[in-house]
Amino acid sequence: MNTKRLHIYNQKHVPSKSKDKDVIYSKSVMKTLTYCLDILKIKEDTEFHRNAVELIQNVLPVETVNDNSSIKWITIMKVIANLCSDNSHMFSQSELSDFLTLATKKGIDEKRRMGGREAEIANDVIFKIYRDIMENYQNFNQTLISNYPRIIVNIISIINKGIDTEGKKVDVYSLHIYYQSQKTIVKEVEYKKSESLQKYPSISQDDSDEEEQQQQDLVESLTHITGMRMNELRDSLAKLQRSDVKKISDLCLNYNKLQKYSKLIGESEGEFSHEVERELGRKLSDTQLQHAINSIRKVRTYIGNILDGKFVPHDSHGINHVKHNLEYGFQLMGLIECKRRSLLRH
Repeated sequence: MNTKRLHIYNQKHVPSKSKDKDVIYSKSVMKTLTYCLDILKIKEDTEFHRNAVELIQNVLPVETVNDNSSIKWITIMKVIANLCSDNSHMFSQSELSDFLTLATKKGIDEKRRMGGREAEIANDVIFKIYRDIMENYQNFNQTLISNYPRIIVNIISIINKGIDTEGKKVDVYSLHIYYQSQKTIVKEVEYKKSESLQKYPSISQDDSDEEEQQQQDLVESLTHITGMRMNELRDSLAKLQRSDVKKISDLCLNYNKLQKYSKLIGESEGEFSHEVERELGRKLSDTQLQHAINSIRKVRTYIGNILDGKFVPHDSHGINHVKHNLEYGFQLMGLIECKRRSLLRH
């Protein structure tokens, strides 16, 4: 297999000699992801595309799969499905049909495609899902459309392993019942949300006020950290992707801890490693500790470059490796959220 080793903190992609497993990704994985995103009409210059590329590098190390593995294929589809659900992204009718085709094309294990009663049931359910999309899409609400890819991925997971992506055991003979129940659950969530807003219309305003206060708190924190004026910060934040605002917010909330870590590193890197491992409750490798130290030393530069829009994607995968590597260091210390935790629960 042709592979490309992405060595943290090295833009030239020089492989690490350490036994520690760095972020590794296969050219075939990226080719498959790009192919799927292209079929689904997700353009390279979108936040969705960039997030998908970043996530797949985090959740799918090359040593766990081979080029023809259904695990690779369905994991890629799961990343796309979760991004749809988490960001309320809605595929068109034809795109949703294409997603089902992509998920079933190589996502189902070959042994599950062989003849037999279970294979017949699985094929029948997939056909019914196709027909449901083509005949009833116009009646789907927005929440169901954005969650539909996740339902499809769960169906494929059950066909392959007898469990959905949350670990719930489901017999293939109950596959259609499960499919209908998942649609009903999503619809009920949307109905309850709508009913709550009608009953308590002030909730929407309260949420808006809370977001405004959080934004003000963030601006004030960034003023102390960067020395920028508030108006400049508001303008910069308004231009950022939501994911980048979240990362900056997390760092601001943890800035006292960052200052403590910075002081410890200045005194003794050994003291720093002892403290961070004590707080995490686990050991970090020497390579991981160096990643963390580098991120702490460059936290001001990281925040400033995001606010100034200096992290420009510079390769075919649509990411900036310096930004990606610094974020990896912050994730190791739990200072910003690691996306893989919410994506792989089984």
